[in-house]
Amino acid sequence: MHSETRPWRKMLNTDWTRRLTALLIGVVLLQYVNWITEEEVIWRLETIVLVKWVLLLVGMSYLIPRIHWVMRSFIQLALIILVQMRLFGLHFSAIHLRPLSAFTPSIAANFTPFEPYIWFGLSAWLCYVAMMWFVQSKLRIYLMILMSVLFFAVRDSFSTIVLWQQVAIVLFCGLSLLILRHFAELKNRAPKSWETLTEYPASLGVPITLLIAATVLIGALAPSINPIMTDPYTAWKVSRGEPFTLSGKGLPVSIPLRDGSSGYSRDDRQLGGGFKFDYSAVMTVTMESRTYMRGETRSFYNGSGWEQSDTEKKLPLSGVSGADLPQDPRFNTSLLKTKEVKQTVVMDEQNNQMYPVLFGGYAIKRLEELDKGDSGFESLKWSPRQSELRYTAKNKYPNQYTIISQQPEYKEDELRQATANFTGKPEWNEYLQLPKDLPPRVKQLAASLTQDAGNPFDKAKIIEKYLSQSFPYTNEPNLSKGSSKDFVDRFLFEIKEGYCDYYSSAMVVLTRSIGLPARWVKGYSSGQSPIPPELENLGIMSSQLGLDANGGGLYTIRNSDAHSWVEVYFDGWGWIPFEPTAGFTMPTVVTPEQTTPNTTLPNVSSGVDTTATTAKSGLSLFQWMTVIIFAIMLVVMSLLLLRRFGLLAEWKETMNKKQGANFNQKIIVEFEKLLRYGKRKGYRRQEYETMREAVDRWGNQSRWIKTELETVLQLFEKAKYSQLTSSEQDYMSVNQAIQRLRTQMK
Repeated sequence: MHSETRPWRKMLNTDWTRRLTALLIGVVLLQYVNWITEEEVIWRLETIVLVKWVLLLVGMSYLIPRIHWVMRSFIQLALIILVQMRLFGLHFSAIHLRPLSAFTPSIAANFTPFEPYIWFGLSAWLCYVAMMWFVQSKLRIYLMILMSVLFFAVRDSFSTIVLWQQVAIVLFCGLSLLILRHFAELKNRAPKSWETLTEYPASLGVPITLLIAATVLIGALAPSINPIMTDPYTAWKVSRGEPFTLSGKGLPVSIPLRDGSSGYSRDDRQLGGGFKFDYSAVMTVTMESRTYMRGETRSFYNGSGWEQSDTEKKLPLSGVSGADLPQDPRFNTSLLKTKEVKQTVVMDEQNNQMYPVLFGGYAIKRLEELDKGDSGFESLKWSPRQSELRYTAKNKYPNQYTIISQQPEYKEDELRQATANFTGKPEWNEYLQLPKDLPPRVKQLAASLTQDAGNPFDKAKIIEKYLSQSFPYTNEPNLSKGSSKDFVDRFLFEIKEGYCDYYSSAMVVLTRSIGLPARWVKGYSSGQSPIPPELENLGIMSSQLGLDANGGGLYTIRNSDAHSWVEVYFDGWGWIPFEPTAGFTMPTVVTPEQTTPNTTLPNVSSGVDTTATTAKSGLSLFQWMTVIIFAIMLVVMSLLLLRRFGLLAEWKETMNKKQGANFNQKIIVEFEKLLRYGKRKGYRRQEYETMREAVDRWGNQSRWIKTELETVLQLFEKAKYSQLTSSEQDYMSVNQAIQRLRTQMK
């Protein structure tokens, strides 16, 4: 039984270092793909999925033993084409050979659907093959480690992306590649020693495993120690009263942001601390009705703050013209009534800040003017999912722009008819996401607050009222009261005071805990009321003059008006804003009482033809399976033809000759090493002597080594001067004889 399984074991054990090298190279390349995923809109989500599949399949193809590199390349190319067909639902159409004029268009019709993604797949394949060639020496592996670590370290240092994990994985894979390279060289230079190691792998594997395990264990158990001194950059930012982030770049330094100033935040991944109010002007807004000036939304809560989810990073963006901006069809707003509000924004002359978006009331319908003209729109991109008007130019922010916004109009009785059934629907996961380690008492609080509410809207209003009435507002909360790792949990149960970021984050987390989709919004509140400055200086309020608090006028918005709030989704009405911060009131438009609300919920379709989708999917799957079967048949037929015409045997003979030539070279190398060793021990070859004359003299000089010298000399002459090819047995004989000679020459 042992003799029957031995060929299979030998085949599986053949060139295992190359197979492990291929897997490690795939892991290294995957770290670059993961980095691209973290960047903002470099590759589309479809491209990332395709490249990851290509890396996986190419890596798995190297696990196939004993196939020629040409055959392996064909297999890899076929797998790349098949996986793209599967991912994108592509299929081949018939190729027309007659008439000849139809041949080229039929070829193009089959190739065009693969563009442009096929180029990303082929590029990933070529990178994989190039890396397999590159790591064939230790020096190149060191260079690969150095360049990769430097790249990730520099990008990590000069961005908000955390790439420590990529650095750690590259180091692990690089060191593993060095070990494999050492084994490969040991196998080539000392086959006998290598054979001994393969017969007793535990003698080498156990110490290596224990060493790695001990290193990892010590690193895992080592305590985390905060830096004793503040780094110069942080100290400089604090001295200037500017906001900064400490998250994701090493161990967080415990410095409260009490000297920070209010303003529009650029990085919300680490919320908390305190700030000083900055009353410098940002913009003036002429508006027909008072609204908050909405900027950006965030949907991913990381336990410390807010950031873009993976889905948000890869959202498609559309260009901007003077036409109405498209809306996301996934959000059902069929029952929502809106009021158009014209807003003209003029940035303050002293404000030189660059902002990633144009601000406007929710939701922006269209952009009418930019810097007093209808040009420059090419620097703008619209995100329908987030209702964000993004500004992409890097050199200058617009001085003035005019937009039309749609202010929601609704009655609370209408919203009480909305239902919430979002659990188990993957498309809503990003708006229901919560950290896995969120303390249970947060969810328990949300459940207890809303247990008597009869509809989703009342649940949201109860949470909004609870937050605004239960926690005092302060711009300098007492951080010493907090010990919880979770930002919201620390606010609700320990610090119990704060400003807008505390309130808004808490409401999003609480509403998500009861199954309501919610997202975090940041921008500016509406600013100062439109009353004459001389009356405002006397402390006279707009209500004393009979002015509408939500009316139009010229509003001045300052850095102190930077704000964050909440939007909750209600099916039929879309995203409705909520204001949970104590002391703040969200501007609203109340529908007249005589307006009869539409209480009948229409059966809104998702807009997807499931029958057509199923049919298309089934057709693609059938064609995909057909191509696989055809490819397998083609490979089998090719092998049979090669065998039939003797090409396979000829190829094996060529490979055997190459292997024999390798043994010839190895024997010559070992003999030259013996000559150098003998020279140190007194066995010198004179310039006038041939190799055989020198060996004869040494044999007469030391008769006890004569037999071994004759054996080695004969095999050396066969390897160097004859047309014969040496076998592995010849090489083993030379090695054994040389080992004995080394012992006897001492």
